[in-house]
Amino acid sequence: MDPITHASLGAVIGGLTLGSRLGRKAVVLGAGVALLPDLDAFIAYGDAVSEFIHHRGFTHSWLVQLLVATGVAGLLAKVPATREIGFGRWWLFFVLIWTTHSLNDLLTTYGTQVLWPLPVGPLSAGSIFVIDPFYTLPLLVAAIGALFYRFAPRLLVAGLVLSTVYAGSGLALKAWIDYRIQPVLAAMELEDQPRLVQPTPFNLLLWRVTVINGDEFLDAWVGIFDDPIRPDFERFERGDRALREAALALDDGQRLQWFSGDFLRFHRATPDEGPDRLVVTDIRLGAPGFFPFGFEIAQERNGDWEPIPSRAIGELPRRDSLDALSGMLQRIIDPEGAPCIMDLGNPAYAITEPPPRCRMDGRTSPPAGGAHDMP
Repeated sequence: MDPITHASLGAVIGGLTLGSRLGRKAVVLGAGVALLPDLDAFIAYGDAVSEFIHHRGFTHSWLVQLLVATGVAGLLAKVPATREIGFGRWWLFFVLIWTTHSLNDLLTTYGTQVLWPLPVGPLSAGSIFVIDPFYTLPLLVAAIGALFYRFAPRLLVAGLVLSTVYAGSGLALKAWIDYRIQPVLAAMELEDQPRLVQPTPFNLLLWRVTVINGDEFLDAWVGIFDDPIRPDFERFERGDRALREAALALDDGQRLQWFSGDFLRFHRATPDEGPDRLVVTDIRLGAPGFFPFGFEIAQERNGDWEPIPSRAIGELPRRDSLDALSGMLQRIIDPEGAPCIMDLGNPAYAITEPPPRCRMDGRTSPPAGGAHDMP
């Protein structure tokens, strides 16, 4: 999640655990301590793929956090200026702030290695967007109120309860939507295919459903007010088998699959100069035409793919971002008149034959045009 959310939650927990001893200082200290796990973003891992998959790594591990919290609490319990607070209260302060930081990140789609160093890979609930003001605001208001108006534990408790209820609602809504779309997937013989259900930016009202189907992936928006709930899938090229096998035979391809699972797109990029590049894109994050995390991992030499130091590229037509957000809002309010996903990003890899039934009334999308495969 974003730094404001982490700092706000840390401030609330800091005030509740140490407020009786430190007052407003506990709020400030909690906010600062909550940001420490994200210092891993400043570690240079040497290449783009490594930096992508190792963020939210060992600093977000609950085991590491418990060990570090124990050591720091033991040290502070011996320092004359802080020993009166006691080991137990210091330990609770650090453990709660750091483990909830990782728990918040786990709720997003990106993935968090909370069980590092166990060989289980990153875990993700995918039930809340990485930035959601409806989750953050209760915490932020409570922290600011306790810091600048009046230090009141009840205000901190209220902010924590409201944000927790909202986060729990995300988990419940995701499970409900996943349950409601299963008959549609079964009718399409896709019920056993990898699928991802996640909220769209800044809300829990509209959800994105992605299904992997061989050389294609299917994408749809589903609103919680849709009646009936049925995803109208649009089809996009994922990359042919030969290209996927070539990418997954490389070390970087295997590492990306470990991190992102089957939710990868593979394509050939032709730059203005030099050989063709093999690009792997994480399709969990963003939307077709707006995928921010893509990586060049190989170049073609004499018909073979030769590994290269990975380089980050992405589909980020920022000039269209507001239009995309407007389209999602329209989809929540007016499903029948909303644009298609492919209309917003206009990706060249959209499959328009046969035309998708991407609007609720069955109208079809105009052919997509324009390329966003950035060399």
